[in-house]
Amino acid sequence: MSRRLRTEALATARPPDRRARAAFAVSLVLIVAAFGSFAALCAGLSGLDALLSNPVVGLVSAFTAVACAMPYLVFLLWLDRNESEPLWLLGSALLWGAVFATGWSLLVNDTFGWLARAVVADPAVAAQLTASLSAPLVEEVTKGMALGVLYVLFKRHLDSVLDGVIYGAMVGIGFAIFENFLYYSRTGSVGGALVLTAIRGVITAVGSHPAFTALTGLGVGLFRVARQGLWRWALPPFFLSLAIFAHFAWNTFTGLLMTRDAVVNVFVSLPLAVTLFQLPNVVLLAGVAVLASWHESRVIREWLHGEEALAPGEIDEILPWWRRSVREASLLARFEWRAWWASRRRYRLLVRLAFERWHQAREADHDPGEAQLHARSVLALRAALRADRAT
Repeated sequence: MSRRLRTEALATARPPDRRARAAFAVSLVLIVAAFGSFAALCAGLSGLDALLSNPVVGLVSAFTAVACAMPYLVFLLWLDRNESEPLWLLGSALLWGAVFATGWSLLVNDTFGWLARAVVADPAVAAQLTASLSAPLVEEVTKGMALGVLYVLFKRHLDSVLDGVIYGAMVGIGFAIFENFLYYSRTGSVGGALVLTAIRGVITAVGSHPAFTALTGLGVGLFRVARQGLWRWALPPFFLSLAIFAHFAWNTFTGLLMTRDAVVNVFVSLPLAVTLFQLPNVVLLAGVAVLASWHESRVIREWLHGEEALAPGEIDEILPWWRRSVREASLLARFEWRAWWASRRRYRLLVRLAFERWHQAREADHDPGEAQLHARSVLALRAALRADRAT
C-alpha cells in the first residue's frame, strides 16, 4: 500500500476510545488552574509591593527586566524558524515561568529561608542555604512542570527535541523577567537597579534560568521523539536533575570567586564564574540546537519529496532556511505585501505537512490514535495546499 493510501485509510478508520485521556486532560487543567491561581496571587502581591513601595524604581526595574530579555526572545523565535510554534503557546510558557513558577518559588523559598534562619541563627548562612538547596530544586521543578503540562495537553506542538529546548527556554525567560524585576526594585534606587541590571541582566544572564530550564526541555523533547523503550523514561528526570545541579553549582560556587573589590567582581570574578558554571550548559544547548535544526531540515526535505501539491523546485525555495528568508525579505523590500503573506503561508503549510507525515509514520506502530490525528492533518494540509495552488 502506498503512503498516500495508507494515510487515507488511517484517517478514515474508526477512532479509538480517547475518553480516559480526555478526562485526564480535564483533571490536569483544573489542577493547574487551582495551583496557578494561588501562584498568581503570590506573584501579584510581590509585584504590587515592589511597584507601590517605590513606583519610579519599580517601573525602571520592570522596563530593564523586559528589555534585557528581548534579545533572547528574538533569538528563540529565529531558532524556531522551520516549524514555528504558536505564539499563544510560547506566550503561555513565558507566563508560566513569570507567574506559576515564581509564585510558588517565592512561597517555598521564603518559608525555607525563615526555617533556616531559625535553625542556624545567621542570616547570611540561611540565605546561602536557601540559594544552594531550596532555590535550585523548587525553581527548576516548578519551571519544569510546564514541560510536562505542555506534553500532555499540547503534544502535537511539542513534537521535536528543538521544541522542548525552545519551550523550556521560554519558561526560563519568563521566570528571569519577574525575578529580576523583584531584585532590581529591592535596590531602592534607580542607580542600584541599573547596576544590578548590568550584572544579572547582561553579564550573568546568558546561561541562567533560560538555559537551566532548556536542559529540562531537552529531556522532554528527547522523550517525545524516542516514543518507545523503557530507557526513555529516564530522560526527563535525568535532564531535570542536570538543570537542578547546574542551578545549584551557579548559586553555590559563584560566591567563592567574589572579592571585596566591586570592580574586580564585575570585570573578572563574574565573567570567570559565567565561563566555569554557565558556559558548559550553553555550549551543550547550542550543539543540540544545531543538530536539531539540521534534523528538522532533513525531515522537511525527505517528507515533502514526492508530494503532488508541491510545485517544481519548491523544496529548494524552502531549504536552506536563508534562501527562504532572502525571498521573503525581497518581497517585503518591493512592498509586495500580498505576495509576501501568501508565500509565508504556503511555506508554513508545506513545513507543517512534512512534520505531520513524519509523525504519522513514527506513531503508526506505537500509538494508532495519535497516528490517526496526524493522518487527518495530512489530508487537511494537502487540501489547503491544492486550494492555494488553484488560486
